[in-house]
Amino acid sequence: MQTADIIDRIYEAALVPEKWESVLVSINDIVGTRGGVIFAQSEVGATFVATPAAIEIFQRFADEGWDRHNTRRERADRLDHAGFVTDLDVFEAHEFLHEPLYRDFLYPLGLGWSVGTHITTPDGDRIAASFDGDFEAGPISREKTDWLDSIRPHLARSLSISGRLKMAEASKVADGLGVFGLPACVVNSSGKMLAANALMHLLIPSVVMDGRERVKLRQASSDRLLQKTLVQLNAKRSEARVMSIPVPAFGEGAASVVHVVPVRGHGRDIMPGGLFVLVVSTLASSTVPGTSLLRGLFDLTPSEAKVARLAATGAAPKDISVLCGISPNTVKTHLKSIYAKTGTEYHGALVRLLSGAMMPLSFEGVHQSGEKSFG
Repeated sequence: MQTADIIDRIYEAALVPEKWESVLVSINDIVGTRGGVIFAQSEVGATFVATPAAIEIFQRFADEGWDRHNTRRERADRLDHAGFVTDLDVFEAHEFLHEPLYRDFLYPLGLGWSVGTHITTPDGDRIAASFDGDFEAGPISREKTDWLDSIRPHLARSLSISGRLKMAEASKVADGLGVFGLPACVVNSSGKMLAANALMHLLIPSVVMDGRERVKLRQASSDRLLQKTLVQLNAKRSEARVMSIPVPAFGEGAASVVHVVPVRGHGRDIMPGGLFVLVVSTLASSTVPGTSLLRGLFDLTPSEAKVARLAATGAAPKDISVLCGISPNTVKTHLKSIYAKTGTEYHGALVRLLSGAMMPLSFEGVHQSGEKSFG
């Protein structure tokens, strides 16, 4: 296969990501290695593509924690060479048997010779490409390394384009939600804001703050809940139940709810995994939401929504029991679930949230008696 053909396919993969695997297989065949991996880290998140033969090896490398003891990468970084390097560029021949990466991981797999590079694009994306060959095949030749250097700029440019396109898709999602009157932004797995629609910009910084490291909520308690939710969702933990975060009213602003929507399943067809959409719903200051709205806002069941709405009107748990025709214990169970889903911890906070009433900026005080109060 001619170099020009490989370069054309590299740029095709920039627009059609599913083509990357076949491109990597072709490069791997030309270099004569067993498998190859390209790893890219950008604002959008981390992605990697590997040849079929390399997937199991790469997974084992990650699972066994070898990246924390990757002397090959450490030495290549110190070399700071703007091109591909081989094992013999970073190690003396007599050192290999004393290196745990080779002795305990690569050699038992029949591997031992590799060629790789690290690239930082003008946009700040970090890219690593590595091709590992069988030990019996001998070191990667300088001719093959030079050929890889000839396509290296095209790999960097194409992978950078892929990252920018993902950013554009994030903007499309945020703008699309704006059509429905929803302030929205897209954040990456670390919580850094990637794109926001015009309606969300109106809430910056009164409700949402675009921090350097991650998006934050102006109200401290709500922000802690947002941070906890993102951590749990990233880990796909089952306890990540609070995905609708209450934000108390303050100043002239009404109470609102920030919904955290993870990109899952077919959503990855338009955006990569590891992203979240934050959508803000503002609660009218003088209106108690209906049961349908409450279900949509906080993912409540029909019964929970009915109990929540009655609570918002000021009904006590014993009154809710009579009005709904359910036992006090059932009301207590529903309220416990409602508190968890709304991020509130007691009856008064739930009433204030759902009624859209003004809430003090601190609402976590606890008396010694155990009765919570506004601090």
